[in-house]
Amino acid sequence: MLEWDDLKLVLAIARARSITQAAKQTGIHHSTLFRRIADIETRLGTPLFERLQGDYQPTSTGQAAIETAETLEAEMAVLARKLAGQDIRPSGILRLTTTDTLLHAVLADDLAAFGKAYPEITLQVVTDNRFYDLNRHDADIAIRPSNAPNENLVGRKIAPIRSVICGPSGLDDPAKGPWITCDETLAHIKAARWRDKHFADQHVALRSNSLLNVARLVDAGGGFAVLPAFLVAAFANIAVIGDPVDGLDNDLWMLMHRDLKATPRVRAFNDFMFPRLKQKAPLFAGA
Repeated sequence: MLEWDDLKLVLAIARARSITQAAKQTGIHHSTLFRRIADIETRLGTPLFERLQGDYQPTSTGQAAIETAETLEAEMAVLARKLAGQDIRPSGILRLTTTDTLLHAVLADDLAAFGKAYPEITLQVVTDNRFYDLNRHDADIAIRPSNAPNENLVGRKIAPIRSVICGPSGLDDPAKGPWITCDETLAHIKAARWRDKHFADQHVALRSNSLLNVARLVDAGGGFAVLPAFLVAAFANIAVIGDPVDGLDNDLWMLMHRDLKATPRVRAFNDFMFPRLKQKAPLFAGA
């Protein structure tokens, strides 16, 4: 018989398609996770996954377990949101998901000020390239770029984010390179695709899985890059070259699930942070 803890592990492996990645995401050592899945399969008397070309693919039994787990996860998320909505004062844990670039360049001072203003709230900040799912209650609030927020979320648009070509102070010809850009994990973002199209012949000296790291490398003199204007403004040794690049805009949003919008700690954060970020609209626009 499967319990909820068992189903959570099955779901983690199904989403990660890998024992190793699922272990990282759940915080369980991969050898422990491997043994626990083996124990679950032994109890069931049938395999839940087959390993095909390096991926863990669910069997028919595994798929049935995954569908059950997803249903239970959704129901428990609804329950969590309803219970959270019963809070009567701004206290407890508030989970915020954002990007490392926003935290470094924009949010840190305001988040620290929020912590002082609301000492009974513990703000848990997670920076990740993944978009944490507010529907699954992975986080309570997101401050992230998004041009198409989920319809189940309540959103407040803060400002458009514009991107610029930039380089170390003293270098002013990106056509000569060298360049610093994203690795394959961020190859999908518009700025990376634009660079690959317009400066495809220029030498790429450095790559990173973090735009914050790219900015640090530009600041250190490593080469040119296309970066959000707000991030460039956070570094003393990076100069903007030309006007913001057309077609690379993203909208910055503050997002929350509609079931949580009236929760005191969520409302307190929203009321505190949104006007501060709106005042910084020129920073995001590169003005």
